[in-house]
Amino acid sequence: MKTTQAQRRATDTYRKKNPEKIRYQNTLGSARSFINPKTEKMKNNIKVATEDGHFNYLDDLKSLRELIDDRIKELEANK
Repeated sequence: MKTTQAQRRATDTYRKKNPEKIRYQNTLGSARSFINPKTEKMKNNIKVATEDGHFNYLDDLKSLRELIDDRIKELEANK
């Protein structure tokens, strides 16, 4: 389905009025894409980046999990 001019304007207006929400959504999407790559391009990026041993995808995921767990504890403690 083709996007209408009105829809494009509405999207642009929303993005201009809500930059923090857009950044939040983009950052969340990036994190999810790194954790659970769905596209062949992202899967290939991970493969190429880790081939020479410079990056370790599993270690990076574990590190992220630790950061997430620590952040959850911090937020729950400050309720």
